[in-house]
Amino acid sequence: RCSNEKKEARIHVVLLGDSVLDTFYWLKDKRHDVRFEMEKLLKEDNVNSRCTNLAVDESQIIHVRYAINPNPSYIRARAAYELEPYPVDETGVVRPLKVLRSLKDPTHVLLSIGGNDARAAFLSSFNLEGIYKSMIEGGIIESFEKLVTEVKSIVPNLILVIVYHPQITQCPLLWMLPKASIITELIVRFSPMFFGIAKKFKLPVIDLPRTFNPYDARDYGSSPIEPSNLSGKYIAELTRFIIKDFDFAKDEARCYYGLLDERKEGWRRLKKETINDSFIEDLGKYRKSLHAHLQTGKLKASKSCSII
Repeated sequence: RCSNEKKEARIHVVLLGDSVLDTFYWLKDKRHDVRFEMEKLLKEDNVNSRCTNLAVDESQIIHVRYAINPNPSYIRARAAYELEPYPVDETGVVRPLKVLRSLKDPTHVLLSIGGNDARAAFLSSFNLEGIYKSMIEGGIIESFEKLVTEVKSIVPNLILVIVYHPQITQCPLLWMLPKASIITELIVRFSPMFFGIAKKFKLPVIDLPRTFNPYDARDYGSSPIEPSNLSGKYIAELTRFIIKDFDFAKDEARCYYGLLDERKEGWRRLKKETINDSFIEDLGKYRKSLHAHLQTGKLKASKSCSII
């Protein structure tokens, strides 16, 4: 009975954060972005369900907490493709949390943030320790926890997203990225930030580094650092599954990753893991799992390339 009640409930998911969710600009089919795919799935369960996009490409944590002036290119492209405009105020900026507070009926928030904070650190260093030090000293962990606290005070049912590994290419410098091995280790080192906050607030986490295949171009859009139409569906499917599976009132923190069974790709079939102290204290556990995922992905991809 409980399962049926969840399935039939009206859901309103709000997307918050960066281009992991505000994907349209980088897609082949720009109208079928994450918001479109999410709403389509939700309406299969209840025609009154919907999805609202408050995510803005290029956002960092500070932008979600306060405000961002959307890139004019994205504003023009949204108009050209007849997509809903960004909810800018009279000064031309988006204030995501203010808009979130103004919504009447949001039931869940999907938050993806942190990738652009890392990219900002890349501007000063491609050295692993330099990037890590810059981000830690910049207060990313404290800022992230403040953001999560603020969002939960508005909409308690919050789902966190760990940003995916960028596509592995022969020339990462073309995209202002350090070599893939450094990015992999950064994902490992910052995983406790997500898992620690999730454990503290008893939240579900979507783990995209162990969902996307960085050796498969089909998972990426027109840039190796953006999702594709296909991987946008991964995000929407995982979110709907979590909404049905996770009891925000009772469950302990849980990590979800992989694809749903019907995609029949067994090596990355959907998995669930309870987030305990080992996720936060033992980096080796997550490192081993992520490296295994990458190694298998390289073997499975139709056209693979080497980590350089």
